[in-house]
Amino acid sequence: MSIPSFALIVTAAGSSLRFSSAFEDGESVKKEFLSIDGHTVLYRATEPFFEIPSLKAVVVTYKEDSLDETVVALEDLVDINTIPMFFVKGGSTRQESVRLAVEKLKCVNIPFDYVAIQDGARPYVTPKLIINILATAFTSSGAVPALPVTDSIRRIDKTGAIIECPSRSGLVRVQTPQFFEFEKLYEAHEKFKEVNATDDSELYVKAGYPCLVCEGDESNIKITYESDIENAREQISSYIENRRKGRASREANETFRRMMNS
Repeated sequence: MSIPSFALIVTAAGSSLRFSSAFEDGESVKKEFLSIDGHTVLYRATEPFFEIPSLKAVVVTYKEDSLDETVVALEDLVDINTIPMFFVKGGSTRQESVRLAVEKLKCVNIPFDYVAIQDGARPYVTPKLIINILATAFTSSGAVPALPVTDSIRRIDKTGAIIECPSRSGLVRVQTPQFFEFEKLYEAHEKFKEVNATDDSELYVKAGYPCLVCEGDESNIKITYESDIENAREQISSYIENRRKGRASREANETFRRMMNS
């Protein structure tokens, strides 16, 4: 059986709020732009999909004023001319950002059957996991990787007092990438624009479409805190310094051009 065709949406438009300890003098560095073993987090979250021969198109969402940095963080992936890559400015929520990316794919003249939604901050995804999720989606309609909940669950109130001790039976922790039939995901996003779902499987199921889970990968973590990257503090300082130098150089060049043209 041939591998079903699919497009990829990589979400990189978030504010990295839980990475807030990385802020310096009012400037911030998105976690997707930092590096792990020589490649950026965003590159590592995206590159494994290029190893799947049925990939047809890629859309990357970006935070306002960070397009140039997003392109740089993708390294040489933007130069692979056989796979069209598009960039979409994200919205105020993750759901809105994905919807804008889905609408972009709806407008392009590229045929594919499924769409993968991938967090740009998950740098440990593997081609094996991607294929397993896509295969599961092919047998149903949608699929997400999931892991069992192993810790006890407690519901608390605003004061921190425990008010409920729900059973963890039947509960799982979901990851990305998540795969869905494209037309059905498009309909789900258009129908439930105001829901503010935490992920796309919530919208998909709410729209009445079947979605199965397959075995996730414990190593497929999402970079969330500064401690998730070994030398994050040093990288952040260096990144901010180089960004300031680049801005100063651009401003000097623009001033020079204005002087020459006056």
